[in-house]
Amino acid sequence: MKARIAILFTVVLTWHFICFFGVHYVCAQCFAVPIAESFIGEYVGTYVGDDYGTFIITISETGTIKGSITIRKNPNSVPLEGFCSHNGICEFYTSQKSILFRGKINFSYRMEGTWKQRNSSAKGIFIAVKAKP
Repeated sequence: MKARIAILFTVVLTWHFICFFGVHYVCAQCFAVPIAESFIGEYVGTYVGDDYGTFIITISETGTIKGSITIRKNPNSVPLEGFCSHNGICEFYTSQKSILFRGKINFSYRMEGTWKQRNSSAKGIFIAVKAKP
């Protein structure tokens, strides 16, 4: 009898665990604070400092950032990805986060911030403006 109760308890506990974490995982996006609609769109920017170049990013309604960067030393563009919070604080980076950009979108939909290169002392500032549709 004790074995049956232990098995039943284990099954019920496992079921609750699966349901709780499954619902939490699936609905995590449902409960996330949405990004301001005015932040959504394409931004064109430039960065200067120990290196320089240009980039284009797109911020989606979920706050994900996708784009590309052109580095002075490399004429080919490199993909960028990242995220932007509901209050306009954004972070985006190249693969393996070799170049990391951190900034904030201000009231005029201009993003300003700093960048730094991993495994190097290279750093600087950047600015991006929202492209008009």
